[in-house]
Amino acid sequence: MRIAAGFLWVLTLVAFGVSAETKRSITFRFETPVPAEIVYLAGTFNEWQPRKNPMHSPDGGRAWTLTLALEPGVYQYKFVVNGTEWYPDPQAPIVDDGNGNLNSVLWVEPDGYQRPARIGDGHVTRTAIAHNPADLRDRNATQDKLFLRVRTRKDDVAQVRLLYWRNGRLQTRLLTPAVSDALYTYYTATLPDADYEYAFQIIDGKTSLLLNRGGLQRCSQNPNPTLAFHHRKGANRFDVPDWVQDAIFYQIVPDRFFNADPTNDPENGKPIDFTGRIEDDRFYGGDLKGILEKLDYLQDLGISAVYLTPVFASVTHHKYDTDDYERVDPHLGIDNDLEMLAHRLHANGMRLILDGVFNHVGVYFFAFQDLLQHQANSPYKDWFLVERFPVKVEPNPGYWAWWNIPYMPKLNHGNPLVRRYLLGVVERWTRQLRLDGWRLDVANEVPDQFWQMFRPVVKKANPEAVIIGEIWDDAGRWLQGDMFDSVMNYLWRGAVVDWIAHRRLRPSQFDQQMRALQVRYPRQSLYAMYNMLSSHDTPRFWRECGGDERKVRLGLLLQMTAIGAPALYYGDEIGMDGGGIPDNRRPMHWQFTPSEQALFRYVRHLIRVRQAISALRRGDWQTLLVDDTRHLYAYARTMEPQPLKGHLAVVVINNGEQPATFDLPVPMAHGMLIPVASTNDLRGSYPVRNGRVALTLAPLTGVILIPEHSIPGGLNQ
Repeated sequence: MRIAAGFLWVLTLVAFGVSAETKRSITFRFETPVPAEIVYLAGTFNEWQPRKNPMHSPDGGRAWTLTLALEPGVYQYKFVVNGTEWYPDPQAPIVDDGNGNLNSVLWVEPDGYQRPARIGDGHVTRTAIAHNPADLRDRNATQDKLFLRVRTRKDDVAQVRLLYWRNGRLQTRLLTPAVSDALYTYYTATLPDADYEYAFQIIDGKTSLLLNRGGLQRCSQNPNPTLAFHHRKGANRFDVPDWVQDAIFYQIVPDRFFNADPTNDPENGKPIDFTGRIEDDRFYGGDLKGILEKLDYLQDLGISAVYLTPVFASVTHHKYDTDDYERVDPHLGIDNDLEMLAHRLHANGMRLILDGVFNHVGVYFFAFQDLLQHQANSPYKDWFLVERFPVKVEPNPGYWAWWNIPYMPKLNHGNPLVRRYLLGVVERWTRQLRLDGWRLDVANEVPDQFWQMFRPVVKKANPEAVIIGEIWDDAGRWLQGDMFDSVMNYLWRGAVVDWIAHRRLRPSQFDQQMRALQVRYPRQSLYAMYNMLSSHDTPRFWRECGGDERKVRLGLLLQMTAIGAPALYYGDEIGMDGGGIPDNRRPMHWQFTPSEQALFRYVRHLIRVRQAISALRRGDWQTLLVDDTRHLYAYARTMEPQPLKGHLAVVVINNGEQPATFDLPVPMAHGMLIPVASTNDLRGSYPVRNGRVALTLAPLTGVILIPEHSIPGGLNQ
């Protein structure tokens, strides 16, 4: 079907302010040559809910329009035809979200005029300047440090200064840009956590502005601290379980891992006939006893936290259509098997994370079955979002469903009975299993109010439980201390895939995305990010790399040295292949080839390096080298004081097709650097003279170097 589409600007009044809160009316327009029954607009402005914003057609289904009031910012969107077919807007810019989804992009300019940004002209785009002390991305305290962030329009100001008062004394600090995106530049500062009054001075040309609690104003020679932002020691802090930044996660789809109990295997006959089935649902018989049987394997690899995709009763292999939250799926085992798994993991110093699917249920869920039987008379009709009766499991059903898939009806979280039921389930399993955390499916499609109720329930049952949301794009709003601790870091994965696997990014672009992540989230959450190269929803990293093991090893090297917690998808450690769903869920095979054994040993060694070097888990990030011509990139992970063992690691990557010789600046003046891990068994020692080291790297190779005096025992390759 050929589609014509576009969006139109509608004239609005413009108001200048610090936080750019003025909304602007945007009219989206969509045309099809064949009349459509209904068209929806879905995007980041409505959490990609396909039924939330129906469009209107004045001509019987050919032309569709919708006007939304949007705050300044950047949005991705698509049109949903007849509730099932998703189309980008051919009249708008198209971007890949890093996961193979092509979306249209709408830029709502932050200022009310189209003057280009220029440094030094004295014109400052005031609506782009933002600092919200209530936002943990802008003001965040950890145990001993205070992190501040302020935003300006990109390429618009010459200087940003931090002014801060302590005990009545004014001090100033010139800030350097941390990172820029398409619209904004972000400046950051780190101070010891203490009591402060502070403000920001914005300078461009002859213009000097002061940003404080009163907004933006002309800056005088002696700024008044009484209007400054206040910070009191320990304020704006939330605690993420400390163990997460040290964790090595391992994701398992239980049906596909290991079959230890053939007596509970489901039959692989004709699939259950629901309309809307989108994949083959063959079963392979994996079960919870199979995971128990392979705990020694996981321990040998170095895994410290096991994340299981859903284990509650369902008729599919993936079990994301839960039919009964109260019991383990009988094909995976019984409740006692799950309890035994939790007990054995804990006894061995490991942790258990369960998948929580609380956005939608399966069609055999008791409340939905009652709705099917009693229709409008069902006491559970308000547990769902019903648009028309009779309710049937059919294409484009008369009720809201996840991505309009009929066998996944969406729950109505506005109903207090639904919330009470789900939170009761959460409390029971968290307490009964001493559960170490929840991974929350399609978390962006569940109202914030529910997650704000969810967090205290989990933390009361186990204060050390981690809450990880499935968010595919910017997750900052969910990481404010009232909902999640961290998220599945698809933004990080997208950058690694684009640079290492496909070389769609230059090293400078990759570095920009790494630095952008560091200002995007509060520090506690940043260091607890769930960093995966593959998942049950993405092609395997091996497939992304085209089966080139050199690239796979580089990706794994990045994963084990990045800020955040590495997360292996079962089989990544041996290079399992797989495309899209369901090919990415092939059963784990246990007879390793020599090359698979070699990759396993490499991954195991990387894990041991990460566990031995504290800087790789808890250190700061410092970019050392960016060379777009030769595809070179290097960074350091550092902790103070650096002379201590494990407080400095240097990571160097040659993602090019040619060998490269170069001098690398490093954060130490003199001494020797020793490789403790490399993609091709690099050995030797490298002298540092005047803060630089000479290196030669073969094509598509990488290395981790640490000071000779700080090598932990057993890490020499």
